[in-house]
Amino acid sequence: MKGVALLSSGIDSAVAIYLMMKKDADVVLVHCEMDNKSTEKAKKLAKHLAKIFKKEIKLYQVNHSETLKQISGRINPRFICNICKRMMYRIAERIAEKEKAEFLVTGESLGQVASQTLDNLAANKQAVKIEIVRPLISWDKQETVDLAKEIGTYEISIEKAPSCPFVPKHPATKAKTEQLEKEEKAIDIDKLLKNMLKNAKTIYIK
Repeated sequence: MKGVALLSSGIDSAVAIYLMMKKDADVVLVHCEMDNKSTEKAKKLAKHLAKIFKKEIKLYQVNHSETLKQISGRINPRFICNICKRMMYRIAERIAEKEKAEFLVTGESLGQVASQTLDNLAANKQAVKIEIVRPLISWDKQETVDLAKEIGTYEISIEKAPSCPFVPKHPATKAKTEQLEKEEKAIDIDKLLKNMLKNAKTIYIK
């Protein structure tokens, strides 16, 4: 089985990817770049996972910061985290089509942050047709931290990096698909995705 996994520089996604690789899944990584420090952390996490499983890992780097700059100011800020995630799903889906992968992998955990309420997860999923696998969906944070420490990704993940400048003060926690689709009419989604894919960097990590 082959999947495309969203790799951030945080704790959760690396653990989710580890669990899928432990299941012998062939995983291609996608990192949505926001700043240089976070990207370097993501590369270090990918390298550590490659070392654990003694295999080469393919990593796509896509410029997500520029995409959010294009979106910010055109939509209700309450929904920016939802639309940010929907764009991540979409670019990962396009890469999955290119890679002939069957599913997406994320580090999302139910209710852990505002963007991961049941309503938001359901509304965000409607942006793509591909299946989304969430190995950590029922885990609490401490369980994830404990495994991250055990496999050696924790110390990398907690290295300091800039926080996302686009996070609103009051993000929506009960977004509806219809609301998000209405907001997205203000942006050229296809054009943004084409640019992200065209300018994506592909590296192989050992």
